[in-house]
Amino acid sequence: MACQLARIASIAVLLGGCAAASTSINVVAITQWLPVTDEERNLKAPKIDPDAGAEALFWRVHVVDEVKGQDPETVLYHYIRIKVFNQRGCDEQGTQDIRYFGKHTIAEIAGRTIKSDGTIVELKKDAIFKRDLVKAGGLKVKAVSFAMPAVEPGVILEYRWRETRDDELANYVRMMFQRDVPVYEIKYFIRPLSLDYVTLPPMKRVSFGMQPGPTVTEKDGFYSMSLKDVPAYKEEPLMPSEWVVRNWTLLYYGDDIKASPEKFWTGEGKKIYSLNEPYLKANSYVRDVSNEAVAGATSPEEKLARLVQYCRTKIKLFDDESVTEREREKAKENNRPADTLKRGIGSGFDVNMLFAAMARAQGFDVRVAKLGDRGDFPFNRGFLNTYFMGTIDIAVKVGDQWQFYNAATKWLPVGMLPWREEGSDALVTDPKEPVFVQAPVSDPEKSLRSRTGVFQVDEDGTIEGEVHLAFSGHAAAGRREELARESPAQQEDDIREMVRGQMSNAEVSDVKVENLLDADKPLAYSYRVKAPGYAQRTGKRIFVQLAYFQHGVAARFTASERKYPVWFDYPWAEEDDVTIKVPKGFELENAESPASFGLGPVGEYRVSVKAGRGQLMYHRKFVFGRGGTLVFPAASYTALKKAFDAIQEQDQHTITLRQQAAGAGANQ
Repeated sequence: MACQLARIASIAVLLGGCAAASTSINVVAITQWLPVTDEERNLKAPKIDPDAGAEALFWRVHVVDEVKGQDPETVLYHYIRIKVFNQRGCDEQGTQDIRYFGKHTIAEIAGRTIKSDGTIVELKKDAIFKRDLVKAGGLKVKAVSFAMPAVEPGVILEYRWRETRDDELANYVRMMFQRDVPVYEIKYFIRPLSLDYVTLPPMKRVSFGMQPGPTVTEKDGFYSMSLKDVPAYKEEPLMPSEWVVRNWTLLYYGDDIKASPEKFWTGEGKKIYSLNEPYLKANSYVRDVSNEAVAGATSPEEKLARLVQYCRTKIKLFDDESVTEREREKAKENNRPADTLKRGIGSGFDVNMLFAAMARAQGFDVRVAKLGDRGDFPFNRGFLNTYFMGTIDIAVKVGDQWQFYNAATKWLPVGMLPWREEGSDALVTDPKEPVFVQAPVSDPEKSLRSRTGVFQVDEDGTIEGEVHLAFSGHAAAGRREELARESPAQQEDDIREMVRGQMSNAEVSDVKVENLLDADKPLAYSYRVKAPGYAQRTGKRIFVQLAYFQHGVAARFTASERKYPVWFDYPWAEEDDVTIKVPKGFELENAESPASFGLGPVGEYRVSVKAGRGQLMYHRKFVFGRGGTLVFPAASYTALKKAFDAIQEQDQHTITLRQQAAGAGANQ
């Protein structure tokens, strides 16, 4: 839809030369400072949140769709005013980050600090700079940052900026109605694109987590919508996507839909099937290559695995570092699976269509499937729009079941989907009867963290030994993607930092990484470690934590209360084996094992300790998320926290080694 609207705008300008916004914009009026009232200057305490260090008096955004030359663009003019009440407010609001993505640009930043006596201190241009931010989960975003001048309790901070989105319209724009500070009023002024001689679909909006005030007609072709007394947005560990819990409105161009959900999705399933069917056609070249790829395979699953592996290993994706710009431009001309096959490069869509065509050439019943994104806003059939179904996978009928494949996902074993797609409704397209099927959630054992360590404990509490780690499935995918971007030296540094994050004084050597690019094998690390002070020596006793891999790991949940549900990304399993060699002259005094317990149908925590021949052998198994149980409402937070606290307590369990009396026999 966005591309279609962009083409309409560009074509209208090219044809008539008079297709333009129906009214001009008074940019000066939008970008000038508004008067500060005595009431705002004299405000002494917060109104929305008594504990807030600062509150925003208003946040105004003008959203303008227009045509610049022959290209469409969306321009957003932001303006925010904040009252600071105390030093905490100074610390929280003194530095501002304006985040942006892709080809969006941030410009015309202006800011000022207004003191209680009316003195104004302007933001200097050299205080503004660009940087990268890292959000929860390792997601990197760009930001323009600046430190406001002369920040102290009682001041008013205000700043404004222009955000430009070239070659796009405000079609499926997410308008946020919540900030990290309470806001007295958030108000959007929206002006849809208006072209002479061209009728565009009307602009629509749908709100989530909120009900804004009524739409108000403004001057110069704008209309406005607002929300008052908005509490601050605060993040919690393992919370849902911000789009699930924040106040926001989706803005888009679209016609009214009067069909029932069943009729609408049946129609969409047929339409998507028709649009993608040309990309699934296999000519003789594709058939010949598919025959070679499956040679020797016997079962349907083995044949499909061979085809996925062929696509992953023989076809380079656009974002591969080895791809030249010339190759990338040429591959944009891929129109059929044979094109992708000949060029050996393509987009994720190209790779999946090639896999589908090769599978169909082998006689499989193949369909394009559209899925939601569990890491974004979960798909809901009640919203009659495909916007929240942004992912394409390939559904293949094996027996009487649809199985899902994503041949472009090179960091996961064959048959596993990215965790964001697992558990999502999938619309399996068809020319007659499209159906919804839920994409399966992988079992915990498919995302296994397997770890072994053999250590010698010295009399002073130092441990030294060899460590091996293996990660599979989702537990490996993110690690593979990060490590693949790095040099071998950087990879080693990452692993050293991982160990030192648990034991700051650890000495790590002989680091090795294996199976980095082979997702069907576990990603393996190994290293030698020497950690002084790991065990605690007190007089004639040494206290040793058996759970080496949980040493120094903080509790998963620390807050006593919870506002949002707890969302885990995927089910996982952990299996640890640790061998501790007892120093000469010491013997085991305390052989008590940590407690084991079940977690109902969701999982289990099992540990055991064995002693013999001068060493201790510790085994730990933790499984979580069985049955695809990954979401826990805030009401069950106390019970969930209690379970993870119990695991944390057992992981910290220590055994006691006692120095033998003079003349006693060696430890057995």
